[in-house]
Amino acid sequence: MRVVQIGLPDLDRSWKNDLASAGRRLGWDLCHFPPHDPSPILKALPGADLLLWVHTPGKAPPHGDRILARARAHGVATVGLHLDLYWTRPNREPEIGRDPWWRCDHVFTADGGHQKEFAARGIRHHWLPAAAGRRWLTPGTVDRARWPEPIVFVGTCSQGAHRDHRRRLITWAKGRWGDRFGWYGSPRRRVWGEDLSSLYATARVVLADSVPVPRYWSDRVPLTLARGAPLAHPMIEGMPEQGYTRDVILGYQVGEFEPLGDLIDSITDRELADRAAAGRVLVEEQHMWEHRLREIERTVFG
Repeated sequence: MRVVQIGLPDLDRSWKNDLASAGRRLGWDLCHFPPHDPSPILKALPGADLLLWVHTPGKAPPHGDRILARARAHGVATVGLHLDLYWTRPNREPEIGRDPWWRCDHVFTADGGHQKEFAARGIRHHWLPAAAGRRWLTPGTVDRARWPEPIVFVGTCSQGAHRDHRRRLITWAKGRWGDRFGWYGSPRRRVWGEDLSSLYATARVVLADSVPVPRYWSDRVPLTLARGAPLAHPMIEGMPEQGYTRDVILGYQVGEFEPLGDLIDSITDRELADRAAAGRVLVEEQHMWEHRLREIERTVFG
């Protein structure tokens, strides 16, 4: 299958490159173009089977409707893809249907709890839970001198989708564990790539939060589990059916931190290791980008 992907080929850490690598691993003839210049995209479309438009906020290709028109003129199926939550977010809801990528034949996002709302906007939407790239299955290097805290959280603490629940989680964790808790992702402690793999290989438990809406979680779930880290995460509606059960993660109810703290303090290292191993196997067998691309292929082509 010949695929034209609009993404971010120049940003190595981007999941869009993991997506492209997965397509090539499946045997697809895939060309990956940045969004800023429509010319090579337009040139590549004749003879393609699929246009995979992987959206980057603020980086919509110029002449997007022209790209879609050319694809359709040459019988190319079009798919829009993004991992964001859109509904319930005041800064995202106004974007729904506005940019041309929403007008693809099929739109896949990680926002799986609002099918009726998407349909009301005339969008042919499909739920696509976040996935991991195969490169992140390689274990990181344990380095306790660099990452001394056994309990960590990785992420910024901005407003928006996370509202105040992330800040409450971080404040609570600091109060409960003191200097045994580390927050990475603040402006002076950003961690990416192999450094993140090393941090996760070293940490005893990785804390995570989630927006309290059904059938949405970020790619921190598969990316943390792929790296073999024990993950504490809210039990969001839709997670168990994807295999993310309490046998795999340290599940807790949104905002109910004390029971989570008691669990973390009482669970044995062996039990944590068993959960981490099960989580890694789950992601490798069900939640890699190869799995998601096969889902897209079946949906679009039958």
